[in-house]
Amino acid sequence: MSRDALWVAVVYAVFAGVWILLSDRAMGLLFRDPEALVQASMAKGWFFVAVTSLLLFVLVRRLVRQLQAAHRRELAEAEGRQRASQILAAIAAGSNDAIFAKDEEGRYLMVNEAAARFMGQPAEALVGQDDLAAFPQAQASVLMTIDRRVRATGRTETNEERLDTPQGKRVFLATKGPLRDLSGRTFGTFGISRDITDRVASHAELAARNAELERFDRASVGRELEMIEMKKRVNAMAVELGREPPYRLDFLAGVDGQS
Repeated sequence: MSRDALWVAVVYAVFAGVWILLSDRAMGLLFRDPEALVQASMAKGWFFVAVTSLLLFVLVRRLVRQLQAAHRRELAEAEGRQRASQILAAIAAGSNDAIFAKDEEGRYLMVNEAAARFMGQPAEALVGQDDLAAFPQAQASVLMTIDRRVRATGRTETNEERLDTPQGKRVFLATKGPLRDLSGRTFGTFGISRDITDRVASHAELAARNAELERFDRASVGRELEMIEMKKRVNAMAVELGREPPYRLDFLAGVDGQS
């Protein structure tokens, strides 16, 4: 806006300078009689006042409109930011995932209800505190190390975190990234953690069942092979005695030549 004000002043100064320079010369050429020159000079003065007043009115009105437009844009942007903040707050409040933000020292700036529930304290009591206020020292140290790494690298990362909570030992899939201001400077971290304890337990149970099934399959195959060998021996003994082999082993043809 300072440039607009300077522009108004420059336009006024140029117009006034040109007017004074040209009008005085014109008065000297057009009027020789002193009385007439005085009357003409008065008229010129009033005309200058009228014209410059109109010019200032146009320029100032233009500047005022620009100021009003800028103010409306600022209001719209502020309303947009407020609405975005309200939407984010509503999402955080309604989410079952733990959502939080920390400053450069690892202190909580914001904690949603899900995060507060997992940490066993009211959200307002956690603001301004670090992870040592909610978790055992060893676990808090791991979390703070991750936060420092995220701030240092400026990259978002996802890790599996195992934490002691009021609900017992839980496993979280935590995504953490840098918080940046409008200039791009990192001033903290954000995090979204999902409780995947049941999923991890299900995967572990499935892996255990698969291992058990594989052991059973191996045992079954071993017993089947022993049975086949026994049938082979019985068939061989029958042939030696001149009898028909009692067991059909045609399915082994092409494997070991036994029939």
